[in-house]
Formats: sequence, structure tokens, C-alpha cells
Amino acid sequence: MKTIVSKVGNPRFLLLFFLVLVFPLSLAAQDLIALHPLRASAESASMAELFFDRMRRELPEAGGGDYGAFIIDLTRLPPDVPAGGFPPYICPSPSITGRSLYAITGEASPDEVFPGAFRMRLYLWRMDGSRLLGSDEMTLTGPGDLEMTGGFLAYVLSWIEEDVPAEPVIIYAEPEIVLVPVEAEPHEENWLYVGVRGGMGYSRWTYDYRDSSTHHDVTSFISTNISAQASVYFTHFFAVQTELNYVYDVKTDGDSYSSQSLNVPLLAKFVMRGAHIKAGIFGGIYYHLPLSQSGSAEVRDYYDYTADFPGFVFGMSMGWKVGPGYLFIDGRFAYDGHWFTSDLGTINYRNSTRVSVGYEMGFFQKNK
Repeated sequence: MKTIVSKVGNPRFLLLFFLVLVFPLSLAAQDLIALHPLRASAESASMAELFFDRMRRELPEAGGGDYGAFIIDLTRLPPDVPAGGFPPYICPSPSITGRSLYAITGEASPDEVFPGAFRMRLYLWRMDGSRLLGSDEMTLTGPGDLEMTGGFLAYVLSWIEEDVPAEPVIIYAEPEIVLVPVEAEPHEENWLYVGVRGGMGYSRWTYDYRDSSTHHDVTSFISTNISAQASVYFTHFFAVQTELNYVYDVKTDGDSYSSQSLNVPLLAKFVMRGAHIKAGIFGGIYYHLPLSQSGSAEVRDYYDYTADFPGFVFGMSMGWKVGPGYLFIDGRFAYDGHWFTSDLGTINYRNSTRVSVGYEMGFFQKNK
């Protein structure tokens, strides 16, 4: 006769009965929250792992025993989830969150305001409807700040009760704030500027007829010039400039005549400067030195002329930063005459207008 042994008393049967019936009932009393590993940059990876491990351990206590942690395994992902999971700002797929009613995703990044610190941002999702309940972050300056994880996690879980995003509250340790002054782009400051220029214009010579003390005539000349100049800047806005100007005047009609001379001015110059532009006005006196004349003897005698000192000149310039120096344009009006004589037959005065283009460079930089 066979002996019938009841399987109810078999220990393995009792264990299976516990797993099938009792364990699911115990989980039913606890809502599961799926924890998605934090997405982190290379420099934030170590701190992100410490924070995630601490969050996994603190979750039940932070939730007052009402929540359990379900850790998402990123090494075994279904086809609808990309490698590494979705970005933290996208609700995770239900295929990786199991039976969880909620899910927490997050990201870690270096703090741009406080060097050496890290920002841990968490997103809380309600799985039914894939609804974001809220997002906030805390700042960690080191492993010692992980003690605040539980409090921050409890704050995040409080959104489940409110079911609306809470007002942002940033929790961070006491970082050292360092203010770094930002200087504006400096203007170039030099004591000396040296340059050359060349251009053209015209001269008007006014003279007396030999047989009349009242009737005047005016002769026009084409005027070209080549110049070297040097400016000493005593302040940012004021400089004294001197020049050596070679002038060649040619008569435009009638008898052929030309004149060569040097003008040596002494000018006061007022300048406004930016990082890439420079503009100024100037005025002063000059000395006129005749060099040579060409033409018939009678014409040379007729235009023979040496101005009394001083002559007067004024004008303006505009420069643009090009390479190590400034490319500039110079326009000026000059006037000289016989101030102390009224002899008949001599030229009374001359004036000239000239426009030149040049280039100047600075030397001997001022201390900043």
C-alpha cells in the first residue's frame, strides 16, 4: 500500500506560497518609485554615483515608509528605449519602470557659478499620463554635503501630495564667492606718434599790380605736398605736433611757373580716441622757407615771394586702426602774407587748401 505524503508541509512549497501571495501583498502597501541613474558629464560622474546611491538608500525614510525604490537597470533595455535611456527631461518608458506609479530621473553637472561644486537636478514623473510633477536642484560642494540628500529627496516627494510643481527652492552649502573684475578693452596709449602723408590741393596767391596800389589780382596754383610729422601726447586728449612739409606749387594758366618750399608748423592738437578710431582738430603757426622757382626771369621776379613769419594753419584729421598704427586723412587751410610791408608790386598774401592721406605709428607706450 502506497503512503500519501502531503505537500503542504514541504518547506519549499511554503516558500513558494510566500513569494507568490505574501510578498506581492507587502509591496502593494508601498508605492514604488522608479529611480533612473543620473545622466552626468565625465567630471561629474563620481559625485553623481555617490548621490544616486545615497538617494536609493534614503528614499524609504524620506517618503515616510510609503515608498519603495525600483532601480532601473540600464544594462538590459527593451527595444523602445535607446542606449543609456532617454534624457532626464523626458518621462521614462513604462517598459523599464515596472509597476512603479512614479519615476525620478536626474542629471549632474559642474556648477558654473561656484567652481568645484556640482548641481544635482531631479525630475519627478507621474507614470500614468507621463506627467511631470516638478523639477528642482541642489548644489554639492563635496561628499560631506550628501547628508542633505534625504531632506532634498523628502522635498521632491512632497510634490506627490501637492500634485503641482512647487516653488523652486535651491539647497546649497556655503560656497566661497569670488568676484573677478572685468576690465573694458584698453585704448592704446603712447607718448609719441610718427607718420608720413601726401596729398594735393590748391593755392591762391593775391598780389598787387605794379602800377596800382588798389587793384588786386588772384592767381591759382595746383599744390602738392609730401610731409613727415611727429606728435607728443601729453594727455589722452592733447598733443603737440610738428611737421616738415615739402610743397610744390604749379601755375595752372598763362606763363609757366612753379615754386618749391618747406613749411615747418607747430600745432596744438585736440584728440578723441576709441579702441579703433581717432579724430582730432588742430591749429597753430608755421614758418615758410622758399627753396626754388622755375620759369622765365620776368615771371620769377613777378612771383618772387617770401612770407613774413608766422603763417597760420588749422584743420582736422580722422584715423582708423590698421595693423600696428593708424591710417588717416588730413584736411587743412593755411594762410601767410607780408604782415609788415606794403610795397607796391609785391605779393600781399597767399592761402592754400590741401587734403592728404597718411599713416602713423605709436612709440614709447605709457604705463597702464
